[in-house]
Amino acid sequence: MSKSSKPLSWVKGTDASVLKRMFPDKLKKNFARPTMLDVIAQQAIVVSKRSTCLWYEVGAIIFHGDIILSLGYNGAARGDVDPRHAGCARVVGGKLQEGQGLCRGSHAELNAIGNLSAGTQGLQNLHMMVTLHPCNTCAKQIVNKGITFVHYLWEYGREEHATDYLRRLGVRVEKYGSPFLDAWIDLNDYHPIGDRQSRHS
Repeated sequence: MSKSSKPLSWVKGTDASVLKRMFPDKLKKNFARPTMLDVIAQQAIVVSKRSTCLWYEVGAIIFHGDIILSLGYNGAARGDVDPRHAGCARVVGGKLQEGQGLCRGSHAELNAIGNLSAGTQGLQNLHMMVTLHPCNTCAKQIVNKGITFVHYLWEYGREEHATDYLRRLGVRVEKYGSPFLDAWIDLNDYHPIGDRQSRHS
């Protein structure tokens, strides 16, 4: 695409009825196209809606350059029960039991790694976009897979040691955001963690 001409310089003299049929946002001087990272982040959020978990929605996408190689979301393993039907395995006798290994879910990052095809073996400089910062267990597999850059959208709340671990082993870790993505998230009123009532009160 040519960058030699000044944006919108052609508008002057164009019939108003013609301009009216075009996208009005693209005729504004401050218009900016979403970056490929914006697009991949949007897709990770949409993928996260496939989650069967009742507490977190997480989507992960592994990509190389602009090419998406794999995606994953968190939830019960294939063939296992749906928590909406069977209930959360961490809720025992009506009480939440945390830190006891009862969760039946598999994490989005692990599922994305597992969904990579054999044809991706040997690719260098793999990136991952994930909606929530990886946990310690996922961080180890990210390193093992040779993923060199992790972009995340929100904090998980337990990632301090995972961040240090990834960076120590040569993986770049950065929180991603942009005005375009922030506006899109606000428009869709999206958040990856439950308890929406307390967030809106």
